[in-house]
This record gives sequence, structure tokens and C-alpha cells, in this order.
Amino acid sequence: MRLLFRIICFLAIAVCQSQNISGTIRDSLSNKPIAYTNLSVLNSNYGTATDSLGQFILNIGKHTNDTLFVSALGYKPKQIPLNTFVEKTEAIIIKLSENQTALDEVVINTKKKKYTTTRTLGIKRQKVKFKSSVPFGYERCLYIKNESLVSGKVAWVAFKLKKKKIEDYDMYPTYFRVKFYEFDTVRKRPGKPISSFDTIIKPKNDNQRIKILLKDEFVPFLKSGICVSLEAINPQPNHPKKSMYVTTPNLLMTYDEEPLTWSSYRGQSWTHMTRKMQWKSFGKVKHYYMNPLVQLGVKYEK
Repeated sequence: MRLLFRIICFLAIAVCQSQNISGTIRDSLSNKPIAYTNLSVLNSNYGTATDSLGQFILNIGKHTNDTLFVSALGYKPKQIPLNTFVEKTEAIIIKLSENQTALDEVVINTKKKKYTTTRTLGIKRQKVKFKSSVPFGYERCLYIKNESLVSGKVAWVAFKLKKKKIEDYDMYPTYFRVKFYEFDTVRKRPGKPISSFDTIIKPKNDNQRIKILLKDEFVPFLKSGICVSLEAINPQPNHPKKSMYVTTPNLLMTYDEEPLTWSSYRGQSWTHMTRKMQWKSFGKVKHYYMNPLVQLGVKYEK
């Protein structure tokens, strides 16, 4: 009897910890599915994303007392207690509302302005270059200063990727989404999004420089500078099954004199990346910090 009781308890716990919820994320007005929306357990690094059809599957068995955090570029984020989904078997529909901004007004005003020729800004120092696998759902966000303190607009953004060779860990191809944020000068970290421009790069596992022209999109270059973010998007959200894996291609990084990079998981709070190395020259020791090799083409207002 004791053995039978233990087996029943074990099965009950196993069922409880393996409860999956599934459904679709949709636009609240158009009802269209929203591809590659982030879903995560609030204040954790556990979550998933919708696929290209806006559909998702998430195991919530161990997190029923937590909160689901849903976020997508251009939409207001939503928080939902996970206990509302307990014992639900039917597909779930979650609707997100567009995040209305004054961006359209800004675009209209800028049409009358004149700009300088394009100037290149971003990370230039390349004492040491190395490649870094970005886990799915994470962003690498670089702050690019505006030394001139003159407003402008972004003409293009570029970054470099490196081929990843086969190794012991499982490898999965990744897409990259480019995002733009203001820099919060009070909290000293990335702030609110400044553009709803949404582009997803689908690179091959090869060495390449990705350059995105913004001819038809207005992305402001603020007096306080802006933050450029690269988010790793999973083309197959149901994989990987293991926690240890690498994505490919890798993001090319370098070390610079300032720690200008932040990390975020699926739209949650930012973490300042302060990994550093020592560089000894002429008897002096300096510290350099890890930053992605991201550059902008900027046109300043005349």
C-alpha cells in the first residue's frame, strides 16, 4: 500500500509540474497574430516566444504562483497571473494593444529639416575581437553617445557576425531583431523604445557584416544619444530542449574603454554588462569592457 501511495503521489507531482499552456498572441484591434512575441515568467530567465504564426507553448507547472510577462515591439506589455491558467486545456488567446506614441508627429516635423552628410558612430576600438553566442530571448544593447549634442536621424545600422563551428553543445540557428531605445540619463540604462521599426535578420552561419539602411524609416538620434539593441530570436520556439546550447552565428564583440552594453531577457529589466579585461602597456594597466561591434550612420540637423 505504501508503494502504491508513493507511486500515486509521484504521478500527481509529475502531472502538476508538466502542465503546458498553449495559444496565440493577437493584435487587439486587427486580431492579427503577432510573430515572435516574448513570454516569460516575471523576474526570471524562464520563458518562450511565439512562432511566425503568433502561436506558443509554455510549461507553467513549476510557476503557477508567478506572473506571466508578455511583450512585443510596438505594443504595451501585459502581466497575467499564471494561476488563471491552471487546469485550462483549451487554447488561450492573449491580445496586446499598440503602444501609441508621438512618433508620427516627430516624423512630420523632421521632413522640413535639413541634415548633414552621414557620419559613422559607434564602437571603433578593436584591441581584441571575439565572438559571443547570444541565448534566445536575450538582448545585447549598446549605448552610442552623441558627443556633438545635436539632434539628428539614423541613416543605417551595422553589426558583424561570425561563423560558429560545431562543438560539444547543441547548436541552433538564430535570427536577430534590431531595436532602438532612448538612454535614460537618470537611471543610466536603456529607456523607452524610440521607434516601432521592426526588422528581423535571418543570417546564415557565416562571417558577415549586416548593414540595414533606414531610408523609409525615421529613427531619431537624440541629444543624449541612443541605444541599439540586438535580440536573439528563436525560429523554432519549441527547441532547444536542453538548457545548455549555443546559437549561431555569433555576435562579434570587442573591448572598449567604457562599459556601454546592457542585457535584458524577453523585455524585462536591464542588467549592466561590466565584464572586463586588463591591458598592460608601457608598465601601465588599463581596463577594457566588453561591447558588441555595432555602428551607426548618423545625419545631424543643420
